[in-house]
Amino acid sequence: MTSARPRPHSRLAILLLGSCPALLPIGAFAQSEAVSAPTPLAPIRVEGARDESPIGVTTLPSSTLDALRATRSDTARLLEGIPGVSTYGAGGISSLPSIRGLADERLKITVDGMDLMSACPNHMNPALSLIDPSKVETVAVYAGITPVSEGGDSIGGAIQIRSARPKFAASDNEALTEAKVGTFFRSNGNARGHSVDLSIASSRLSLRYSESASESDNYRTAGDFKRDGFWKQLGQRPVAEREVASSGYAGSKNREVGLGLAWSSTSLLHLTFSEQKLDYQGFPNQRMDMIFSRPDPANPGNYVIAENTPSNVNRTINLRHLGQHAWGELEARLFRQTVAHHMDLNQDRFFGMFMPMKSDASTLGGLLKASIPVSQEHLLRVGTDFQQYRLDDWWPPIGTAPGAMCCDDFQNIRNGKRDRIGLFSELETSWNAAWLSLLGIRGGLVHADADTVQGYSNFYAADAARFNRRDRSRNDTHLDLTALVRYTPDAQQNYEAGIARKTRSPSLYERYPWSTFPMAALMNNFVGDGNAYLGNPDLKPEVAYTASASAHWHDEGKERWDFKLSGHATYVDDYIDARRCPRALSAQCNTLNSSADDRYVILQYVNQRAMLQGIDVSGSTLIAQHADIGKLYLNGMASYVDGRNLSSGDKLYHIMPLHAKIALEHRSQQWTNTLEVHSISAKDEVSRVRNEVQTPGYTLLNLRSSFAWKNGRLDLALENALNRFYLLPLGGAYFGQGNSMTTAGIPWGMSVPGRARSLNVALNLNF
Repeated sequence: MTSARPRPHSRLAILLLGSCPALLPIGAFAQSEAVSAPTPLAPIRVEGARDESPIGVTTLPSSTLDALRATRSDTARLLEGIPGVSTYGAGGISSLPSIRGLADERLKITVDGMDLMSACPNHMNPALSLIDPSKVETVAVYAGITPVSEGGDSIGGAIQIRSARPKFAASDNEALTEAKVGTFFRSNGNARGHSVDLSIASSRLSLRYSESASESDNYRTAGDFKRDGFWKQLGQRPVAEREVASSGYAGSKNREVGLGLAWSSTSLLHLTFSEQKLDYQGFPNQRMDMIFSRPDPANPGNYVIAENTPSNVNRTINLRHLGQHAWGELEARLFRQTVAHHMDLNQDRFFGMFMPMKSDASTLGGLLKASIPVSQEHLLRVGTDFQQYRLDDWWPPIGTAPGAMCCDDFQNIRNGKRDRIGLFSELETSWNAAWLSLLGIRGGLVHADADTVQGYSNFYAADAARFNRRDRSRNDTHLDLTALVRYTPDAQQNYEAGIARKTRSPSLYERYPWSTFPMAALMNNFVGDGNAYLGNPDLKPEVAYTASASAHWHDEGKERWDFKLSGHATYVDDYIDARRCPRALSAQCNTLNSSADDRYVILQYVNQRAMLQGIDVSGSTLIAQHADIGKLYLNGMASYVDGRNLSSGDKLYHIMPLHAKIALEHRSQQWTNTLEVHSISAKDEVSRVRNEVQTPGYTLLNLRSSFAWKNGRLDLALENALNRFYLLPLGGAYFGQGNSMTTAGIPWGMSVPGRARSLNVALNLNF
């Protein structure tokens, strides 16, 4: 199962590469003046006093995000500098985050407090794709154990993305006005975009408007990666050999209006209305793209691409109240989301057909949380949250003659429901200056259901009848427990440890896709491996048991050096993995499907047992300092995780191999210059049941420079400066061109490659 012979890579060498900054001397040119902290590559430090920071959280403040926005239009990729975090390849703005081997809906992901879900069988519109990087003010990541007040219905870590809070004038006689504008260009793919943020406020009222837009052509890779064959000629336009087809996007527009009301110095009401419209987004590791097609009036039964028409429209209303009272703090939130989603084949794919697919979804959610200081040592948090999710996923018919794709709507999921409610309580105790503990319990209920379905025609009658006969209503009970402790013996070290039990219920797309016909099953795939997937209504909730510990050593000011070591282990009962579809289910689930190791196959979700364990290392040190030349820092990080299916003995899918980053950073007044080396070992441990493809190891060189002044910032970057060719270990299978509608239309064994050299420029101004 390999597309290229892996080059030898030393895992030990990569691990040492990420941790070596903490082993270096402070520097021969140290001066007596105070030292400012480096722009963090890793570790990313929590701002504020050590005793006030939440246990287990890593934050990315706006100052750190500024440098990342120059090279990324994908909000999920802003997280890649945090130890333990990686991303699955997807569309240009729709990567899926993974924390210590657990990804996507196994994580608790919120955007401005909203717990949002994908409304697509390929997860093309995940939560983080709905906010532009220019809007992100802060990022908080719980890579280890998530407190029950921040989690729920998840077994991995938590990601919290926040835009800026409302700002108010200092007095009734003043007005506060702010304006921010930004633009960027990236040579590889001709990516370009802009952003605008305007606000005006009195001492009580704040009004804010923001918008952003971006687009990109297909990107190029630095080497040949496509297998020979006529399949490459079946698109609607010629595709160059080193062009990654279906990797571009166009017409991405985000708008938001926010209103803030400060009733008093202790009460804030914040209301936002946001809209995202996306004309087109390609997915090189999926068989479809986000694109809008409409019936062809000149050719009944057929479709044409509707130019400049949004393929995905997301709208949210988010209302939040935060109040300080004599007894403590009260937070309340209510939000509503609607999504209209469309898919079809873009011009890089098969010229002979269209296949429109549509999804409509809505989410209603809310939170009520009270933080009550019950004594000087004890802080009690209690609350409740809920989510009501509705989904219709259907595929309009094609043609006029009865057959495999005519003449009724194919109902993939009809009137899908997933309702969740949770209650939580946790007690944070500061025993003394050195010891802090956090104990929590959460209970919850999840109800899921879907209505009867039909296919395009009687061709699908047997599968539909089998699904319709069974009871599809499911009720799950959740119980989460957490216990965390932090020990800070002095100003140069702290230690954290914790254990947890966490629960997650299956999604609608894991339970209810029903057709064994390969073309239909191929459309239900949110992991990008090219295989076809069947749902399983009998799936049980995943229950994870996690132990995590970390040690952090640093100088007193956390400015000259630090070194952090974290270890973790998670056992998951009823882990939702996949098996080859049972032969008794359908004629499509035959002997060849059960035994093939060099083709795409039909799989079904199933509960099994899994184990994940790993280590994260990060460090930073000042190595030189001089009044004339500035300061020189060395930052680094490394992560390794092993994931195994204990029931089958197989490896878990899409586990990031050992990887490390090391950066030499020079800072002098307004200049910051960075030389970064990113090394990833060969991915030679793969999921056999999915016929996952191995990828060789590689090392990249990135160069970045920025100049900041009072009213602006200019960023320049040369990514992949040596123009190295590499395959993305989490990029998935390549399906960007040709006939992607069948299991054998595109050769098995090709992985999505990474980008060739790119010159990136970004300019941001504020007034």
